[in-house]
Amino acid sequence: MLAAALYGNRDLRIEEVPEPLPGPGQAKLAVAHNGLCGTDLHEYFSGPLACTTEAHPLTGGVLPQIMGHEFAGTVTEVGCDVDGLRAGDRVSVATLYTCGRCDRCRAGLAQLCELVTTHGICSHGGGLSQYTVVPASMLHRLPDRVSLAEGALIEPLSVAFGGALRARVEPGGSAVVLGGGPIGVGVTLGLRALGVDKVVVVEPAADRRRVVEGLGVETLDPGAVDVVRVLRKLTGGRGVDAAVDCAGVADTFRSGSAVLKERGRYVLLAMSMAEVGFVPFQLARSEIELTGSLGYSSDTFVRVLELMAAGAFPTAGWVENLAFEDVHTALDDLRAGRRTKVLIDLPR
Repeated sequence: MLAAALYGNRDLRIEEVPEPLPGPGQAKLAVAHNGLCGTDLHEYFSGPLACTTEAHPLTGGVLPQIMGHEFAGTVTEVGCDVDGLRAGDRVSVATLYTCGRCDRCRAGLAQLCELVTTHGICSHGGGLSQYTVVPASMLHRLPDRVSLAEGALIEPLSVAFGGALRARVEPGGSAVVLGGGPIGVGVTLGLRALGVDKVVVVEPAADRRRVVEGLGVETLDPGAVDVVRVLRKLTGGRGVDAAVDCAGVADTFRSGSAVLKERGRYVLLAMSMAEVGFVPFQLARSEIELTGSLGYSSDTFVRVLELMAAGAFPTAGWVENLAFEDVHTALDDLRAGRRTKVLIDLPR
């Protein structure tokens, strides 16, 4: 079968590899679509970071790594000890591997597991291949009204929806989303699904602002307006209930924390390594809550799947499909900001 395997920095090879077979408790999928995200860009352009030549303690994953952790497909075969799944089932995949033993797992925070990794980041396979084998427990059947392409978006939308939930904004409340990339779009749609009807997205790139505006959401260009002043004016001087940071840079932290109401909530969703400075008094004087959001729980994944089936996450205008052989072009374009969200179609 064909697969895209990462061997080293900017060394992603499309090659023939052996077709995997499912073991006990596993299922084999024919992958239909695999999404590319910021983590893939980090692994390709700056890594490899997560996967090395040392086997991961949970998965045994080592380089070369078949990439791809946002995917959906059709079950072709199941191993022994698998109930409730059969060949032909269309499924989305919650791709996290966790130990189930650490304090975080036992506390119901498996996404924060001390050994957490992801299928397609450091594992025995990934979604950028014609076939892959995963634990059957990762699979969620797709309702008839959810396409396989939409199913490939459930994983990243679950990450985004987790951030929206952490914002804890009541229906009818207000929020600012800092960054209009795919996660920012997901957060925006997630907030809207939660009844938050006053959402503004701050995004410097004109193309991304157009995408967000196409979804009926107001945007601000931080290079053209004083974001703090505009948002304060829009809220009658009160400030917004929450800010969700999907960029994680100094400018977003500075403006986001300055537009929050008293006891507003700042949610850091971006996986950024940038250093951001702040004046503690700015947070203390309004008793602002600062928190993070990482990954998603199994409950969040199921909820996003249900919301997708209900039409809460429209994909027109911000998601596009490219052929498998265009994966390198897609990575370059995403890094340059020429595309918003790309699904790679696997050949049949």
